[in-house]
Amino acid sequence: MSAPLPVAPTRAPGPVPEGYRMDTWTRDGVTRALVRTADGAFAARGQIAVTGHSAVVDQVETDQAHQRRGLGRLVMHGLTEAAAAQGATAGVLGATPEGRALYETTGWRVLAPLTSAVRSSDPH
Repeated sequence: MSAPLPVAPTRAPGPVPEGYRMDTWTRDGVTRALVRTADGAFAARGQIAVTGHSAVVDQVETDQAHQRRGLGRLVMHGLTEAAAAQGATAGVLGATPEGRALYETTGWRVLAPLTSAVRSSDPH
C-alpha cells in the first residue's frame, strides 16, 4: 500500500481516548508509537522508518482487547505526521488482510496485493 505524506485520512483520528496514553520517539530515523492503558498495559504500537523522501511503516498492531477504539488510526496518524516532519513525502507498507481496512480508512491505497508463504523446517 502507499500514500503521499502527510496522509489525508478519510477518517481523522480524534484525541487519545480516555484511559490511554500514547508516547512517540525517534531514534536513528525510526519513529515508534506506543499506546498503553492507564496502568501501563500494552494496547497498540507501530513504527515508521524514513529513508530520504520515502518512509516505510512496520509492525502496526492493536491488542485484541483494545480494538475498535481508534487506537490504530491514532498510531498511524502519529507515525505519518512524524515522517512528514522528517521530510518524507511518500509512504509504503505491506498490509495483512486484517489490517487493510485500517490503512484504507487512514488514506492508504493498494498498489498490488501481497502473498506470503510459510516454509516448514521439516524437509518431509
